[in-house]
Amino acid sequence: MRIDNAALAVVRDHFDRSMYSLLDHRMSLELRPSPTGFPKYEALRRIVARLAPAQRTLFRMFRLGETVDDTAFHGAFPAEVAAALRTGELVVGGPDGWRSADLLVVPAQRMLLITGIPAGYPTAVRRPPKAVFDLSTSFVAAALPASLAGCRVLDVCSGTGVQALLCASRGAREVVGLELNESAVTIARANAVLNGLTDRVRFRRSDLLDALEPGERFDFVVANLPYAPALDPDHRPSTVAEIGNRLLWPLLTELPPHLADAARGIVATWRSAGHAGRTYQLESIAARLAEHGCAVAAYVDPVFDTVDGVLDLLRTEVGTRSDADLLMAELRALLESESVAMDGFYNQLVQFRHTGGRAVPQEAVTFGLS
Repeated sequence: MRIDNAALAVVRDHFDRSMYSLLDHRMSLELRPSPTGFPKYEALRRIVARLAPAQRTLFRMFRLGETVDDTAFHGAFPAEVAAALRTGELVVGGPDGWRSADLLVVPAQRMLLITGIPAGYPTAVRRPPKAVFDLSTSFVAAALPASLAGCRVLDVCSGTGVQALLCASRGAREVVGLELNESAVTIARANAVLNGLTDRVRFRRSDLLDALEPGERFDFVVANLPYAPALDPDHRPSTVAEIGNRLLWPLLTELPPHLADAARGIVATWRSAGHAGRTYQLESIAARLAEHGCAVAAYVDPVFDTVDGVLDLLRTEVGTRSDADLLMAELRALLESESVAMDGFYNQLVQFRHTGGRAVPQEAVTFGLS
């Protein structure tokens, strides 16, 4: 994929004139609700088959990830649009016809987002998607403030860039998005062009906060941390709180110097072990942020993961380590220890706010479903 502003403008205009978002919304009324933005493939495919030929080709390529023959491709796209799709490397031609370049275009949060094809679709490639709009993204998007007027915003682990773009659309004067995966950075930049927000949003390739300058400070921070990698390769967890996203702890260490005096933000973590609507990880998060004058509140949501299910996910990550079997046994022992009160796993969106020197409680206020 290549960033070409003129080509992306032509593509966006074609999607708008084809009423792509409206058609997608209409089809969603016949599908089971899907907060991930990706309904069941076969159900969506059946509805797409009812569209007129040009719209059917558009949705087959960019909503389902299917290959279409040459006649269908050139029948659906005017010459200048087909040229723009090729210029931006959004489509790939082959002996069987044309397909998208392992990506979809999804209407979400009143935007058009280029994303990777989710693993659950048969058109997905074997390697993990470059960036995807998923359930975690929708949760974080729903938690963003209604107004960020005048704020300088930092988006960590940007993925498709949707959080950064939403913050800009809610009035932020400047947004910096950080993402490690170079392909995801390209997708996020393309999404900024597609949604007309390049004047206020910049994406940088960065390992956590490495791409920030020492003096850069932000009024609002959003960090949707991926569940994996979940274990530090140089550290063996000794407590349940340490079993979780390993990006969290260095982020909390590196972030405070980049916070403005009245800064606030949201950090999302997933599948944290806990009990009675609280997690062990949250206790550590609240204590660390309190040291820097930040009060914490968290939305905590139980998830239907078992110890075996979480261990299976971790096994995938540590499978190449020479001590994998020993490490997995140690992790199971921690999670099943009689000394640890644990009733399951929780997702949590941790909201923090700098108090400006006022006394800060060491414990987070929590709310959510039980």
